[in-house]
Amino acid sequence: MKTLSEFEPCSPPAGAEGEIAAEGLSVHLGYHHNPAANAELLASDGWLRTGDLGQFDPAGNVRIVGRLKEMINRGDKKFFPREIEEIFYTHPKILHAAIVGVPDPRLGERNCLCVIPRAGASLSLEEAVDFLKGDVATYKLPEELEVFAEFPFTPTGKIQRHALTREVLARREGAR
Repeated sequence: MKTLSEFEPCSPPAGAEGEIAAEGLSVHLGYHHNPAANAELLASDGWLRTGDLGQFDPAGNVRIVGRLKEMINRGDKKFFPREIEEIFYTHPKILHAAIVGVPDPRLGERNCLCVIPRAGASLSLEEAVDFLKGDVATYKLPEELEVFAEFPFTPTGKIQRHALTREVLARREGAR
């Protein structure tokens, strides 16, 4: 374990993006009798891999930009849904928005926009795509739209993406 004085400050370039890691006495020591989970969580040098992706701003501050597990891979073009969701939160008809990747045999994944509309509002896929056009790359545009009355949330208020994706897939199966 290093002492605080042994750490060398780093100054990555602004815009640099990568997984956030932590090391220290108060950091998670690992899972009891679960070496597979520990190997995934802890790097060989003891650093805890958080799964959060951060990006440095010009002042050297880190902004969380997404989660590794949330990354969508559409035709070998990868992106994090948070970027698109933040834009949708400015849409006057959308209360909550989440983009999930759904399996596709040709592209790997397709983008599905899941929304909870504001009271009395409705939204079409065309409206959603038009709202983003010119602001985001084409491969990030939603290709499907699913409307929900509520999302599955964790106790801390985060959307449970895996549960949301399962629901989208169940709806697909039910439609067949």
